[in-house]
Amino acid sequence: MTEFEKEIAQIETTGLKNSPLRKEYERKVHELRNLPETLKAEGFAEEEIARIMHEKRRELGRLYKEAAPPLLRKYIFAAAAEKYGDPLGPSYEMLRKKKTCVQIIESASRPIENLDDRLTLDGFRKWYITYENTHSAGEEYDEHQGNH
Repeated sequence: MTEFEKEIAQIETTGLKNSPLRKEYERKVHELRNLPETLKAEGFAEEEIARIMHEKRRELGRLYKEAAPPLLRKYIFAAAAEKYGDPLGPSYEMLRKKKTCVQIIESASRPIENLDDRLTLDGFRKWYITYENTHSAGEEYDEHQGNH
């Protein structure tokens, strides 16, 4: 069984949202809920709190993406890069174009609910075909840039 087949089988069994790694990540994201009050009590301004919350969430995302199985990890980075132009997800500046500081603070401790709609088995398969064709042609895939 190839690495891809192993990863597909694992996802088919648990789904992305119900994997133990995802559950742990979501627990860590929820733990960020109390941080804004602590930061506010320490005298941080709303904008600073929003930036800190965004950075904490982004770092959690990076850590857990990097802990994913190798091919799935590359797919996740590629999907984020395609959607946001950044393999780690939206930048703070990108979020500020559409959200207030309060919304950024609140959303930083709320995991994505529709993950299995965003990252699909079909999408993983399609990505893998492209990845395999490019990778076997000798090009190296840079998961942190989301491109070849």
